Amino acid sequence: MKVSVIVVAAGSGRRFGYERNKLFYPLCGKPVLEHTLAHVFAAKRVDEAVIVISERDRADVERIVASLHPAIPVKYALGGAEREDSVYNGLMATAEDSAVVMVQDGSRPLTGPEWYDNAVPVMEAAEAAVYAIPVKDTVKLRESADGVGPERLETLERSRLIAVQTPQIFHRAILREAHRYAKAHGFSGTDDASLVEAIGGKLVVLKGDERNHKVTTPDDIPVLEFYLNGPTKHCVGSGYDVHRLVEGRALVVGGVTIPFEKGLDGHSDADVLLHAVMDALLGAAGLNDIGTYFPDTDGAFKDISSLVLLRKVKQILVENGCRIVNSASVKHILSGTAGRIVNVDATLLAQRPKIKPFIPAMIRNIAAALEIGAADVSVKVTTTERLGFIGKEEGMAAQAAAMVLKYNAL
Repeated sequence: MKVSVIVVAAGSGRRFGYERNKLFYPLCGKPVLEHTLAHVFAAKRVDEAVIVISERDRADVERIVASLHPAIPVKYALGGAEREDSVYNGLMATAEDSAVVMVQDGSRPLTGPEWYDNAVPVMEAAEAAVYAIPVKDTVKLRESADGVGPERLETLERSRLIAVQTPQIFHRAILREAHRYAKAHGFSGTDDASLVEAIGGKLVVLKGDERNHKVTTPDDIPVLEFYLNGPTKHCVGSGYDVHRLVEGRALVVGGVTIPFEKGLDGHSDADVLLHAVMDALLGAAGLNDIGTYFPDTDGAFKDISSLVLLRKVKQILVENGCRIVNSASVKHILSGTAGRIVNVDATLLAQRPKIKPFIPAMIRNIAAALEIGAADVSVKVTTTERLGFIGKEEGMAAQAAAMVLKYNAL
């Protein structure tokens, strides 16, 4: 029995709030879609994959596929105006001799290979099947979708309600008939199973799993990271940096250019405060110092803004299983083990000039580069009472502490 899997990956990031397709959002260091496709390619009973994409994402999806080295043929189809249209385009790209077609959301990264393999024998006797889990909450039916004020509600019998997941599994001929019926009659379903229901088809319900979680909003990412990597641990790092003051250089501290007769000497913009912050973040992640990633022997970093480097450090942390969390957008979940706030606390040691008026701008710069709330960043300044090289205005120093979430390997 030949099996084709359609992976629907042509969406956008509008509801997710991402600047591009949410399937490229990093999940434990890899794009969501990479996790999904890796499981499809690992299934023993899958004979081909059809990935439905938008043209703007084609190159990136092809790179992901190439990195996974699939042993099965991989085809591409372009998405349509609606999800239903995208699935139909994918269906038309499947092999004519495929007996079974499975439709999978690209946004379900934890659907393991066994979900595909275990469904194939079911199709010997069924024309369609869906994975589903029981509904735990009480579900009520409103009088209207956009009603305001008091209204009558109808409580549905929970014991008969299920939440349907993907992949959804069909005989190819049945799914094609269902889509053509829907097009001919102007019917739009919320999933492919509803189209089969519309032509009188019966479905077998297979046991799903809570962990087959779909990425819809940013709040879903910590849930999936917890399922992938287990509980998080809070890691603290410290950083320290020092630079000489010299004439002929702009003084840049915390990403702010400060009027002064001298500036800090260094290969980059020599932002001593941001360098300490970067080392603190890298230390919390158990990684090497900034000189390892941005060596002063590399011309690419000559006079570069340290805000650019700070954004690169954030990405390095994400790629190494750490999470920087925005307190304004991510709630505490899973018994408080995920969704904790990263805190950055930095102190500048400088005799002159007066730094205090520039601190709010420094905080905004650091928060923006790390995509965390300004309330999660503290910047302070102190003198050394004219003691040492700082007191003599020969240089400046900075120290920082940072906390990040790191996922425990299972």
